[in-house]
Amino acid sequence: MIRLYHPHVYQGPLSLKHRKGYFEGWYYKFVSKKDRAFAVIPGISLKKDNSFAFIQTINGDDGKTSYTTFPLSELKINYDPFCISIGENSFSLDKVLLGDRIPVSGEIHLNNVHMYKPTLFRPGIMGWYRYVPAMECYHGVVSSGHKLNGKMLYENEEFDFSDGSGYIEKDWGTSFPSSYIWMQSNSFQTTDNSFMLSVANIPWFGSYFRGFLGFLDLGSRRITFSTYTGSILTVDSIGEHSVSITINGKGPHGRKSLKKGEVIKIEASRKAVGLLMAPHTGSMDRRIGESIDAEISVKYSRNGEVLFQGVTRNSGLEIVGDSSELKN
Repeated sequence: MIRLYHPHVYQGPLSLKHRKGYFEGWYYKFVSKKDRAFAVIPGISLKKDNSFAFIQTINGDDGKTSYTTFPLSELKINYDPFCISIGENSFSLDKVLLGDRIPVSGEIHLNNVHMYKPTLFRPGIMGWYRYVPAMECYHGVVSSGHKLNGKMLYENEEFDFSDGSGYIEKDWGTSFPSSYIWMQSNSFQTTDNSFMLSVANIPWFGSYFRGFLGFLDLGSRRITFSTYTGSILTVDSIGEHSVSITINGKGPHGRKSLKKGEVIKIEASRKAVGLLMAPHTGSMDRRIGESIDAEISVKYSRNGEVLFQGVTRNSGLEIVGDSSELKN
């Protein structure tokens, strides 16, 4: 039960063995006050004949990535307090320590972590879908935003994250969706705002459906929009490096959900694209393009009145697979 309501902790088999293949990855993003972004992704790949831990990195300046594997014997998992250690690198909710066999070193402290709080009917950002067994991919938001302190050295260049902003989310399961859009940023002009959206082609009992989930933090209110809340998403346009999306609320779904008359309009575009390794049946043998230098424009209105409008850079953006599967 602790794992169900705490998506940040390790969700996989305790034996670290899986016959059909399993992956789990944590996405730590760091943005400096000088608008420089860097992401580090520790993770686990379990296959019957080849299991290991890994750490990936991506530099927002040029999209350059790295991928380092470690034997499972160097993986240490702690639940309370949460911490994942891979070699001498460690990742928790208050500190990230880097430098062992990866091209980045340093110590970064996380302060005022805003956890995505679960409820019985919404044990995370996936809502009731979190209770469905054996889905291809589960998604969790760990921290919608927090402050950073510390420095990092990457290829002899220093990144100073003092008073910067951070974000943490994760995925686990067997494979990433065949096609999907993912975008995220909490680098708006005001520190209380954070945004994430994922749209994916999801396997479902022998067929597929287009599902989506996301949130917009407005400081005093967190608005959730998703398939399970009845929101209506339209992909207005999509290309290799840009996408335009409109989300309309539907019905009285309470203060926490996008309601009828409320609309969120998103425009996103990217520049430098780095290739990351991604899971397919547990194996990290798929390559996907990600940018963390994207620009995202978000406009939220109610009955035609604009209540929030912001443009954020240093944003994450992935546009993967056959886009026609996402236009339904």
